[in-house]
Amino acid sequence: MKKVLLALSFLMVLGLGSVLAQAQTVTGTVTGNEDGMPIPGVSVFVKGTTVGTVTQVDGTFSLNVPEDAEIIVFSFIGMQSQEIAYEGQTTIDVALESESISMDEVIVVAYGTATKESFTGTAAKVNAEKIESKNVSNISQALSGEVAGVQVINSNGQPGSSADIRIRGIGSINGSRDPLYVVDGIPLQGDINSIAPSDIESTTVLKDAAATAIYGSRGANGVVIITTKQGKKGESRVEVDLKHGVNFRLLPEYDVFTEPESYVETAWSALKTRGMLRGAVDPVEYANTWIFADPNSTPGFDQYYNMWDADGADLIDPNTGKFNPGVSRKYTPEKWRDALFQNANRTEASVRLSGGDEKNRYYTSFSWLDDQGYYINSDYERFTGRANIEHQVKSWLKGTMNMSFMKSTSNFAGGQDEDSNNGFWFVANMPPIYPVYARDAEGNKVPDPIFEGQSIYDYGDDEYGTRRFGALTNAVASSVHDVVRTDNKQFSGNSRLEATFLKDFNFSTTFGVEYLTSDYDNLGNAFYGGSANQGGSIYKVKENYFAYTTTNKLEYTKKIDNHNVKVFVAQEASALDYKRLSAFKSNLADPFSLELNNAVVSSPSSSYTEEYMLASYFGQVSYDYDEKYFFQGVLRRDGSSKFIEDKWGTFGSVSGAW
Repeated sequence: MKKVLLALSFLMVLGLGSVLAQAQTVTGTVTGNEDGMPIPGVSVFVKGTTVGTVTQVDGTFSLNVPEDAEIIVFSFIGMQSQEIAYEGQTTIDVALESESISMDEVIVVAYGTATKESFTGTAAKVNAEKIESKNVSNISQALSGEVAGVQVINSNGQPGSSADIRIRGIGSINGSRDPLYVVDGIPLQGDINSIAPSDIESTTVLKDAAATAIYGSRGANGVVIITTKQGKKGESRVEVDLKHGVNFRLLPEYDVFTEPESYVETAWSALKTRGMLRGAVDPVEYANTWIFADPNSTPGFDQYYNMWDADGADLIDPNTGKFNPGVSRKYTPEKWRDALFQNANRTEASVRLSGGDEKNRYYTSFSWLDDQGYYINSDYERFTGRANIEHQVKSWLKGTMNMSFMKSTSNFAGGQDEDSNNGFWFVANMPPIYPVYARDAEGNKVPDPIFEGQSIYDYGDDEYGTRRFGALTNAVASSVHDVVRTDNKQFSGNSRLEATFLKDFNFSTTFGVEYLTSDYDNLGNAFYGGSANQGGSIYKVKENYFAYTTTNKLEYTKKIDNHNVKVFVAQEASALDYKRLSAFKSNLADPFSLELNNAVVSSPSSSYTEEYMLASYFGQVSYDYDEKYFFQGVLRRDGSSKFIEDKWGTFGSVSGAW
């Protein structure tokens, strides 16, 4: 029995114009070797270069191959890559073969391991090689494009943010839709960023009821099982990784007005039409009068934003609807996209030490990530450390201990609000006549008397000019002057003792603990924007998570002739203690301090504590005959403190395979 993984992969490859100076066009078709059907989305590129393309829906491609090219590579997820020697041919047709997945491959599943052949549920495994090949900050982003039936939704581009994972659709309307993350056998309650991708040995995604029922209600949205790396027997190893990249935009932006002249010409035409519809004696005079006029009475623009060396009535030639010859700008307004967005660096480094002998194995790692955002003044910095130790105490007794620590700081640029004060909204909607900075009568930037060496930002709030669109806000100013920061510190640890006795019995006990403290600071500057009328403001939130899980499992394994039986029963208890404190104050004494004692005017503070407990009893029976016919049954009983009545629920599944 074979399982073949088929997935579509779309790779955008940038080619350098200089390389293509002397190139020959090569065309062809890529099909599947087994069925001869065309394969869309196959990456076709010249080895050792960035020259490439992808096949179309009908499997065809066209590639400009440099004169000095030697090998053309055809690559597609789920298929074996092919390398074709280039000797000047103009047509290359390729048939790709499927990658067969070994049924003997061992995968980590709920409360144990299994071979792909014997596992009756639906699971997909992602190896360390695929995870490490991606420049991502956490495993949720690394799963993109790796598992069929799993949606990975990056809802924002903030560095360090986690992706939304949807396993086989949306499981709830009002409740959580996130899967359950299990790290080294312990459900994760804290920040998924606490696990450096370079520390992950493998990830298994459990997708259907047969695979997730043993986790009860928590497995309703699917389960992602993460196994971290362990030391291996043999010579000690030292591994050092250094990655550097650039964050930039590949997707095209909306087609919008970019030049002030074309925008004003369109607005003048609209005003002329407005005059006609309103019965104006002379629609042209109506448009000339109102295109730039008093901000309190005009349907057009505030005359403050007339950046040309002519009055509004003299800008447009009524015969052509275009700017009159000889009209020139007093200044050129800044483009909002240039002020808000940047090509930013991403640097990641890690050091890993591992080794072991007959009785002891160890794995330790240290990693650092500095991820600067595409949006100005947004970034994410993280430090992680991990120590995984395994000790064979006796031939029948083994102990393991895994510990990790993470410290992270995330700066979320002030102009990323979910309202009109949003930089992406500004770039897509702001008319190009409105500048980023305020201007004087001669068109020069107005120096900022508070922030030395800077210029005053234009808020369109009548301080200098009044915007008819997006008034009272400036996303660039908010990103520069305001502070939105989150500091996280997390410790995770788990220990496990495993004993084998009476030949066929195995007993294990596991205890895991997790502690996360999160500090959120939001400083609204005292001089400009929405907090200026309060003399500045500071909003702070402090959150603490403390969780523990203990699991005791007794397992019986027996083989009689062609009959194989594995049975286990287990008891599990977990608890979560969550505390939240928030406070807001205004009228800052020191406009740059993030401490509450720095503010004069207090607002009511709030705090609360939530405590949850879950007690579980569950078991599983697995049977196969001659490793050909497979059967599995699961039953779990959960008791949750979240419910006042009917605290207990029963979950189960029955599955089989052949």
